[in-house]
Amino acid sequence: MKEFSELPTLGILGGMGPGAAVDFQQRLLNASPASKDQEHIPTIIWNHGGIPDRQLALKNLGESPLNAMLYGLKILERSGVSKVAIPCNTAHFWHADLQQQTDIEIFNMIEITVQQILKNYQSGEKVGILATKGALSTELYQHELSKYNIPFVINSDEEIEQEFMPAVYAVKRNESAKAGPVFQELSQRLINEGASSIILACTEIPLGLHAIQSPILNVSFDTTQVLADACVNWFYRKF
Repeated sequence: MKEFSELPTLGILGGMGPGAAVDFQQRLLNASPASKDQEHIPTIIWNHGGIPDRQLALKNLGESPLNAMLYGLKILERSGVSKVAIPCNTAHFWHADLQQQTDIEIFNMIEITVQQILKNYQSGEKVGILATKGALSTELYQHELSKYNIPFVINSDEEIEQEFMPAVYAVKRNESAKAGPVFQELSQRLINEGASSIILACTEIPLGLHAIQSPILNVSFDTTQVLADACVNWFYRKF
């Protein structure tokens, strides 16, 4: 095994939201094959909840989060990280802008998730996208799925505004158990529309579904877990 100072370090650009970033760290630990402290992934996290609201920014109702994310990215860069993960789907709207400002590779959660879907995808199957209004408006997943001719279904604007978004903000208030039934019901509606699986395209969703031990998790692509697995695979290939 390499000396600890020679091991690559993963940078985590968090704060979107803070709980989702902590959940991501726990997923890294859970997915690691480490048998002792010295074998775990070294990480440096910038978990700052002061990053402007991504949803308001995409509605032109608030400040862009880009400058705040760049500030955090530069802190991670100066800390000597080897790769960066952003455990927030909507933030990936600014992925290209962030990547242009650093030579450090930033994992692309959207691309990684769709590649995971492709591994066992059967032609014609529909995929449900459960996501924030902001993520849906940018069509992050819609574009990526369309590259591979994968049909998708999404909830209505009314469902997202009146049910989903309040549940997301409930998670941010540490009320995950209240949000879980909402996420489950909205996922079930997508399944009723023909989806054979659901992309949990917001890192607050798993917190709510796990809080109620939802069966929806069994048919979901948990983007937090997908990103964590990608980071684990990257790191342990370095040994």
